[in-house]
Parts: sequence; structure tokens; C-alpha cells
Amino acid sequence: MAKGLFKGSFGDGKYNINISLSIYFWKEDDICFSYSPALDITGYGDDEFKARDSFEITLSEFLSYTHNKKTIYDELENLGWTVNRKKKRVHAPGLEEILDDNSSFKEIFNKGKVRRESKNVEFALA
Repeated sequence: MAKGLFKGSFGDGKYNINISLSIYFWKEDDICFSYSPALDITGYGDDEFKARDSFEITLSEFLSYTHNKKTIYDELENLGWTVNRKKKRVHAPGLEEILDDNSSFKEIFNKGKVRRESKNVEFALA
């Protein structure tokens, strides 16, 4: 399976955020899950479409909340990211690091029934 992917650019003035996330999908007990290990955000639903919609709502809430509280960099650091606040650059941990730090995801990932999808997200913060 390919390495996890995250690319991001966080705007200064209008707070535009463009990100490309790797999202992992799997089904367990008739529930579909969508998960971004880079942000530790999960969505779920009866099918993959509902899981994707749930994920997008959770992602939007995460971005809005951390923007309003001015804690986005703190949260990313807590998630294992490398953050350069002066240059407003962030770098996500690699998939190997995430698997080492997140035993629950590692167990699911190692079962081999996980599908990875890259998703581009553009979000404008007011």
C-alpha cells in the first residue's frame, strides 16, 4: 500500500487552506469508516458516501475550531507534525511514524482490508 499523503498550504490574509489528504476506508460490523491518520479525524456511515460526508463535516469542524481558537499549529504539533510557525509551513508525519504511534490504526491497517484515497480539499476560513 502506498505511503500516506498530505500536502497543505495555509493562507495568511483570507485564511485559505488547500490540502491533499490520504483517507483510508474500511468496513467493520456493517459500518463504513473514513479516516485520516495525519489529522486523526474519522467519519462513518452506512455506506462509503455517508462515511465520506461525515468525514468532510468533521474536517470542516476541526479546521473552523482550530482557526477560531488559533490553535491549528498546536494541534498539528500534538499530532506529530513538524511545524515552522515563522514560515507558516507544516509537514505531516510519515505513514510509518503514524503506524508506530497509533496502535488502533496499525491494527486496522495491517488487516489489509483498507483502501486508500487521496482527496483535495479547499477550505476558506472567514
